[in-house]
Amino acid sequence: MPPLTQAQVVDLVERHGLKWSMAEVERLMAMVAGHPYLVRVALYQIARGEISLDQLLHVAPTEGGLYGEHLRRHLLNLQGDDRLVLAIKQVVAADQPVAVATADAFKLASMGLVRFQDNNVMPLCNLYRQYFKERLRVGT
Repeated sequence: MPPLTQAQVVDLVERHGLKWSMAEVERLMAMVAGHPYLVRVALYQIARGEISLDQLLHVAPTEGGLYGEHLRRHLLNLQGDDRLVLAIKQVVAADQPVAVATADAFKLASMGLVRFQDNNVMPLCNLYRQYFKERLRVGT
């Protein structure tokens, strides 16, 4: 499923009974880039009063955050392949799309962790960039 557009996220926000400003929608989009599952989980929990948008954005890229299980599953899948770990480290360390080995790029894309920009890749969303940077100790 392709990423949700900002208009689609606005519609979902309204369907969840939330009264958000465009700035709030943009903050969520900045973290999850319209990823359907990540948007849905966030809106469901926020609408239930389980967490606020500010809290969600603060803890999102952590083990204890709303997406912890989802992120750990991806981390465990990566850790089974040293080449993929090196590739994702390159991707999250860069501010621009980077070239990685074609096979690695396609594996990361098929896992839903990166997206192509021309022949290069970049993290699918800031959530993944932040989480993998921290957990794989990139730049430390």
